[in-house]
Amino acid sequence: MLEFILSLAIIAFAIFLIDRIPVFQHQKINTGTFKIIFLVKLVAGFLLYLIYTRYYTDRATADIFRYFDDADIMYQSLFTHPYDYLRMLTGYDSASPDLQHYYDAMRNWYNTDMVFNDTRTMIRFSAFLKLFSLGTYYPHAVVMCFLSLCGLTALYRFFTSFIEGKELVLLVAVFLMPSTLIWTSGLIKEAFLIFSLGMLLNTLYNLIEKKEVTRRNFWQLIIFLCCLFFIKPYIIFLLVPCIASWMLLKNNANTQFLKVVAVYFVYGCLVVFTAEFLFGKRIPKLLLDKQTEFFHVADRDHANSLIQIPPLTNAYSSLIVNAPNAIKNVIFRPSLFEVKNPLILLAAIENLIITISLLFSLYFVFKSKFKIASYWVLIAFFFCMTIFVLTGLVTPILGAIVRYKVPALPFFLFVIISYLPEINLGNSISNLIKKN
Repeated sequence: MLEFILSLAIIAFAIFLIDRIPVFQHQKINTGTFKIIFLVKLVAGFLLYLIYTRYYTDRATADIFRYFDDADIMYQSLFTHPYDYLRMLTGYDSASPDLQHYYDAMRNWYNTDMVFNDTRTMIRFSAFLKLFSLGTYYPHAVVMCFLSLCGLTALYRFFTSFIEGKELVLLVAVFLMPSTLIWTSGLIKEAFLIFSLGMLLNTLYNLIEKKEVTRRNFWQLIIFLCCLFFIKPYIIFLLVPCIASWMLLKNNANTQFLKVVAVYFVYGCLVVFTAEFLFGKRIPKLLLDKQTEFFHVADRDHANSLIQIPPLTNAYSSLIVNAPNAIKNVIFRPSLFEVKNPLILLAAIENLIITISLLFSLYFVFKSKFKIASYWVLIAFFFCMTIFVLTGLVTPILGAIVRYKVPALPFFLFVIISYLPEINLGNSISNLIKKN
């Protein structure tokens, strides 16, 4: 009952905020539409909870409970040793030996990542939320649903700023694709990542396109960059060439493709030459270690959706040769022939829809003689393809592929939709939504 009451209170407060937060103020979509989407996300979050309590019953490997359960160890220290809680939560003196027994009791504190241990960020964030949820789970899911809604709405505003007349289809593509809907509606890193990424791009749009150089936008830029750094720092590295291309093309969009390729080539060379200094390893070694870790996890957890991917080597040629197969796996798999559980089924249906849309889009690409609808279409293409390549190179588990491509999926669909013709029915429905 306590969990239900707290959840309702947070839901009511979130709906109250939707009418007042600037990110939800869109010229062609009213706030009522975003409230409906929020309620849909809450249902998705509840279904995800049911899946991980009825279908996948091992909490040790359940994605939505990994950080929640570890955070409980940190949260419980508040009642016996409050100073220990504050140190672990803030990071101040958090490496002190007297805190070691807390970390040893957690399952994911020492979990590694490519550059930064983002699991600790999620554990700390969950331990902070427990102050308001009183240790219950679903209020956490409600908070994550709202944060990801903010991020997705920011992305939606961003995309509709660069292509017009396709508001409805973009609404579906950004908010309601099964992978995005499910994997941003629980206590999962992808929800916080989408929030940080969307809000960062919205802030950059205000700074670069609108030229609103204000103190508020400056602080928002710092805050959302920090959020990205502490949850998925590699996204910041992938955004650097995007932002550089954006600055280069916003006032002069001639020879767009060559300019973006040049930016990526120069940036790629810089990353290659500085990788050992920045990360302590060459890029192929980083990806090889990550792939090895994934194979270990798949073997340890007896992953049902394990697929065969080519083993990487400590050479750049290995990355180049295997990149096409990586992209193919991320875009087209799982297929309907690989369905083994409800989540994979939803992903397979989604991939079928994407494949059909991609074929239609390619037809209009050829018909337009490769005319680029907007320079951000080109930038978004490079951004999502980079994520697809990195994900496909190292991930041999279909379930993980579905999750890890979520941040790139809205960008990929944005590219596809930009080449599709406007649908009069869609515009009519969009106007109807606005009127209501």
